[in-house]
Amino acid sequence: MKTRIIDRSGTPITELGFGAAGIGNLFRSVTNVEAQAAVNGAWEQGLRYFDTAPHYGAGLSERRLGLALHEKPRDELFLSTKVGRVLHPLEKNAPLEEAGFVGAAPFKRHYDYSYDGIMRAFEDSLQRLGVTRIDMLLMHDLDVFTQGDKLPELFRIAMNSGFRAMSELRDQGLVKAIGLGVNEWQVCDAALDQADFDCFMVANCFTLLENEITQHFTGTCRQREVSLIAAAPFNSGILAKGSAGAGHYFYDTAPGAVIERVIELEKVCSEYQVPLPAAAIQFPLLYPCVKSVVIGMTSEARIRQNMDWYEYPISMDFWQALVDREYIRPFPKAC
Repeated sequence: MKTRIIDRSGTPITELGFGAAGIGNLFRSVTNVEAQAAVNGAWEQGLRYFDTAPHYGAGLSERRLGLALHEKPRDELFLSTKVGRVLHPLEKNAPLEEAGFVGAAPFKRHYDYSYDGIMRAFEDSLQRLGVTRIDMLLMHDLDVFTQGDKLPELFRIAMNSGFRAMSELRDQGLVKAIGLGVNEWQVCDAALDQADFDCFMVANCFTLLENEITQHFTGTCRQREVSLIAAAPFNSGILAKGSAGAGHYFYDTAPGAVIERVIELEKVCSEYQVPLPAAAIQFPLLYPCVKSVVIGMTSEARIRQNMDWYEYPISMDFWQALVDREYIRPFPKAC
């Protein structure tokens, strides 16, 4: 698999990344055996980038991923996890906080973007993963989508206190790159005015349906040597299953206007004989500042399918047709 380089750290990363929310039981339960098989299958297909977070199954994803990667050569893989949530054991008889994860581990999630919270979350993640360093550490869900009206105060704490912790971890060599992992690129733009971040993971907002990010922010990242990771290229499912597949959009039922736009995209894809999911995966990689596309994977069959879409040959005529019909903006000539 092709690799790209995280600009500031100089670290190679595969163009396709394994999103480990699924092995944390996102929306459905998978067994330990299935989780292990998914990670091994991704490794066999050449994937070397694995992304997880404490939020995914309340620590379940990190524990499973750490176990699956335990015997893999550490220097050959690129590992990212997230901070901003600290996990506390549930009190006796307290209900599980599943938050979309079926059968989550018995821990309560607590948002904490302070210096101490970041350090605590980082150390806990190291233990769950069974590693001594992280290649990319991201402040998780510091966005309007997750935090709503609480965002301004949490953002202030994160930039004034949490960033100091992340910067120290980077200076100590315990992490190679630091940034945010969020659902909105706008908060990344604001964060660059406040702190010296290396990278951002943006979910659901670097897609064929949502690509306002390319209007100016990709140019900013390229100029400042800030790397982007594009997560959730299918917008939670609709761009993988198509207009007739009842796929989710932003973790919810796709509205009629979105389905109509997907139908129009499918017409262009049919004209050029390009599978819509292949276009969805490859679109962010047209931009040099994008280093990897992260997709949720929970089975060997799905991994192989994603690989086929990633490798599917797509002509520049197809991309130009999308530009001409204003589904995407003109992309850099260097692409």
